[in-house]
Amino acid sequence: LFIGIDIYFAPEDYEYNFQLEPFLILAVIAIAMIPLQTSMEEYLMRGYMMQGLGVLTKNRWFPLLFTSLLFGLLHILNPEVDKLGYGILIFYIGTGLFLGIITLMDEGLELALGFHAANNLTAALLVTADWTAFSVDSVYRDISEPVLGWDMLVPVFVVFPILLLVFSKKYGWTNWKEKLTGKVLTEEEFLKLDN
Repeated sequence: LFIGIDIYFAPEDYEYNFQLEPFLILAVIAIAMIPLQTSMEEYLMRGYMMQGLGVLTKNRWFPLLFTSLLFGLLHILNPEVDKLGYGILIFYIGTGLFLGIITLMDEGLELALGFHAANNLTAALLVTADWTAFSVDSVYRDISEPVLGWDMLVPVFVVFPILLLVFSKKYGWTNWKEKLTGKVLTEEEFLKLDN
């Protein structure tokens, strides 16, 4: 939606780049490989690391914040950071926080896996630029001067909160405080609850 809005209001910043054969090759490779790449990130960050830190610290808030910050910082070598500056890390850290919240609230990785893959597929297939990590044969090429703008901040401060509200209604999420900041039980404490 935001890509479409930006193309509509600033068409001079985009060049139509669609060529059927290179795009189809890109689509096949992207659809096959991007879910693997994003799944590895999600299993590492929101799977193993978040769980491991939760067991070590006995709480949920530290793993959520730590993995969100680490997720953002792991993107620091992306070419976008070189062109847009460290302010783009707000987007990456905010995305990590969003993915962590939906993982904890849904008590599973499925939403984070799907969202991350869809986000990266959209980035690869719809718009590319010479200065991005996905400089490929997308439908459009961004030819504007790289600038950190609203399109990087609106998702974090507007879209992600709206999605959290939608997901909470759709999936019946409750007990936010406990799920995001509560105690992580030891195995013994968990087994006592189960009895």
